[in-house]
Amino acid sequence: MERSRQHLVLGVVAAACLFGPGRAAAQLPTDAGQTWKTYDLSAFVKVAGEGSERHVVEWILQETGYPAWHGTIPASLSAGDGKLSCFHTPEMQAQVGEIVERFVAEADAPHRFTVRVFGMDGPGWRAKARPALQPIPTATPGVQAWIVPRETAAAVLAGLRGRSDVAELPTGPALAANGLPASLKGGRQQAYVEDYGLTPNAWPGWQPRQATCDEGLAIDLHPLVSRDGLAVEAAFRCRIDQIERMAPISLPTPAGGQALAAQVPQVAAVRIGERFRWPASHTLVIGLGLVPWPVPAQNDSVMALMPGVERRDVVVVVEPRLASGR
Repeated sequence: MERSRQHLVLGVVAAACLFGPGRAAAQLPTDAGQTWKTYDLSAFVKVAGEGSERHVVEWILQETGYPAWHGTIPASLSAGDGKLSCFHTPEMQAQVGEIVERFVAEADAPHRFTVRVFGMDGPGWRAKARPALQPIPTATPGVQAWIVPRETAAAVLAGLRGRSDVAELPTGPALAANGLPASLKGGRQQAYVEDYGLTPNAWPGWQPRQATCDEGLAIDLHPLVSRDGLAVEAAFRCRIDQIERMAPISLPTPAGGQALAAQVPQVAAVRIGERFRWPASHTLVIGLGLVPWPVPAQNDSVMALMPGVERRDVVVVVEPRLASGR
């Protein structure tokens, strides 16, 4: 069975125009000096697994910007079978080559990152930890980020974990390898009645229509070490959805009898997207602010959901553990 191939092509020139009847590859439009180049990703894919070429493609698009691949210059980017193919200008090829090298270098002994998510009742932890925190820029209002030298990061982490009001995402710490994203998730689906559907052939002629609403927290971190191993870049995304309440509504039924009780979800939603760069010798601390905390809580051996609406000062801690020991 032929191996599945993940393929992504971006550009203003369709394949039919590039390789249509009677056209050879040499006739590709090169007005901007574009060249075709193939990069070997096999060392990274061997460690990261089948289909991991997509992570390289995603990073290139984030780093170079999507407009560079569907603007006025015909361009193409595709990946699969342990290879990356690129058709672009020499300047873009240089950027792509540098990114590829960051993925494949030392792939057999990848750098790793420990990711933890904590939630405190309030922001009081910041007062004690503040002297050790060095702020770095963020783009999202309400979100703060700091870096902490490795020699003092353990004390900051111990201070967080030792608080009486702390809750940690039940999955515990997650490990991210260089170039591979780590995901931490927790949540549930809540069922409710949203409407009714007509059933002419069954009494009483209608039935409640069930629906579900997702409630949970998902955090994704995609780290990549610089070529010299001295810095880390990471794409950070956070999605939080919490049902604040189910607003009741009474719907008249076709038979004109007793009204049907239905609900409309009132949901608090948080969306955060950030890009960080910090020294590899430091730990990254991200404060999301007082946001919903709709994640399962550990209760002995039984997973129970936290009742009611809860907000916590959520903190994400990212600790680089480089293979070189730097």
